[in-house]
Amino acid sequence: MSKLKGKSSFLDCIVFNLMILISAIFLCLTAVPVEAVEIVSLSVEKTEKDVYQIEAKIPILMELNRKNIQEKYNDLFRDNILTFIEYTIEMARQSQQDFSEAEFPMREFVGRVDFDLKNSSEILSIKFNYYQYTGGAHGNPYSLSYNIDLSSGKDLNLSTFLEQQDMTLIEVEELIKAEIKKNPDIYFQDDYGFQSLDEDQCYYLEGDELVVYFQPYAIAPYSTGMPEFRIKY
Repeated sequence: MSKLKGKSSFLDCIVFNLMILISAIFLCLTAVPVEAVEIVSLSVEKTEKDVYQIEAKIPILMELNRKNIQEKYNDLFRDNILTFIEYTIEMARQSQQDFSEAEFPMREFVGRVDFDLKNSSEILSIKFNYYQYTGGAHGNPYSLSYNIDLSSGKDLNLSTFLEQQDMTLIEVEELIKAEIKKNPDIYFQDDYGFQSLDEDQCYYLEGDELVVYFQPYAIAPYSTGMPEFRIKY
């Protein structure tokens, strides 16, 4: 009887160890590494003398375990930038024709796109910087950012990210207003100034900071640039 018990305990031990091994293998296969991202850059240059000059960098995500996420965002980034390039070229050629018919001198159009990888741990945070000059007093810069949860593949809007951190839009709004009060001369005031945040407000992550930013003219004059507000989370 004691021998039987010994065998039973031995078998139970083997089964238990196998279960642990299988669980460990499953976790290794399904887990997304916290820093699994490598990005290479594809340069694009297009010029037509005295009409347009365009330079762009298209990011290509590499080494993601979930290839469907990798392909989805690579396609999105590429399509967005190529659309910007095609639109700038179309505008430049149309303006050239219009100015030629009116016998006015035309200024060469300029288009630029680059990007910055801001965060790659758990949430991939990438910021695109667009610039377009179409002959006015100055160029038109603007930025777009994506904050991609590497485990789900979702692009997190600001509201969703704050919920995950047990924070609210109102808390962030109050912090931004406090920063504006420190240097009010460089911001619009009253009805033209900062009022509140949208759920889809532009932001990115960098280190342990949430960075909320605004396009030129949104809450400040052009001379202020693109205001950014850094908040620990």
